[in-house]
Amino acid sequence: MKLKHYNRQPNGAIMTRQNFSLLEKRVFYIVMNQITETDAELKQNKYFKIPAKLITNNYRQMLAMTQSLMRNCQIWLRNDEEKEFSAYNVFSSAKYSAKEGVFEIGVSYEVLPHIAKIKSGYTEYELAIALSLNKTYSQRLYEILSRWKNFNGGAWSEIAVDDLRELISATEETYDDFGQFKRRVLDPSQEEISAKTDLAFSYQIHKTGRKVTHISFLIVTQESKALAELQEIRDELGQMSMDDRWKYFQERLQAYDFTKSQQNKIVQDEEIANRFINADIEIQAGKRSPNNPTAYMAVVLGFSESGRVKKTKLG
Repeated sequence: MKLKHYNRQPNGAIMTRQNFSLLEKRVFYIVMNQITETDAELKQNKYFKIPAKLITNNYRQMLAMTQSLMRNCQIWLRNDEEKEFSAYNVFSSAKYSAKEGVFEIGVSYEVLPHIAKIKSGYTEYELAIALSLNKTYSQRLYEILSRWKNFNGGAWSEIAVDDLRELISATEETYDDFGQFKRRVLDPSQEEISAKTDLAFSYQIHKTGRKVTHISFLIVTQESKALAELQEIRDELGQMSMDDRWKYFQERLQAYDFTKSQQNKIVQDEEIANRFINADIEIQAGKRSPNNPTAYMAVVLGFSESGRVKKTKLG
């Protein structure tokens, strides 16, 4: 199975109630990754063979997940204004072989038109990021935030608390208390999404009387996060004394595997030192993420393999 880097999911499928557990959602993500728009026209179920390691290597977890998946995985399409709704079981069959390391899943042809058509609008997100999330509510919020990010550029998006709870299936009576919903759903999801994905978000609550009835989300992309952190580091440097700045400079030099000769060149040449500081700040802030920071820095600073400085034009 060759996985695509991004998932493209119809907006209608994003903004509907889904009843998936963590592992079930991983199956759904991989299925969405493999579905094509022409699948919407199929009149028979479609089958996918998924490497089990992408879901779980634990047999008991796989068994429990499959039992729940076949019983509970549904997509609901509702139009409360017209008093209409449709409910579909997503999966038609499932097989697993630990020996082969393969999980085979059948998708109902009745569901395919609702999850394969993207002409009317879709939400794009990275498959690897979605699979890395370890909380069910984080998974759903990541999809919804990705939808809003693409839809209105991340500006404040408001939603009724009851509608949000319905969308992410946080409908237990416990969460009628907004304090519990905040502590057990919103805040843990905010922490995980910020740590693992290309997005971060803040939120504001709005009350009707004493009751919290609506939430507004502000979505920040990875690039915006990096730029904000970049400015924060520069501000901190600007407030340091000369002695503290020199100490900071020496500490940052030790974060790279420079030779003694290269370190001396950086310290002794003001232009190279400034290049080093700017590039190091960008790496710390996440604006640059080189696989080999020392090799990247050597290019930025214009070091040849012999350690001599080459003239380097920076973009």
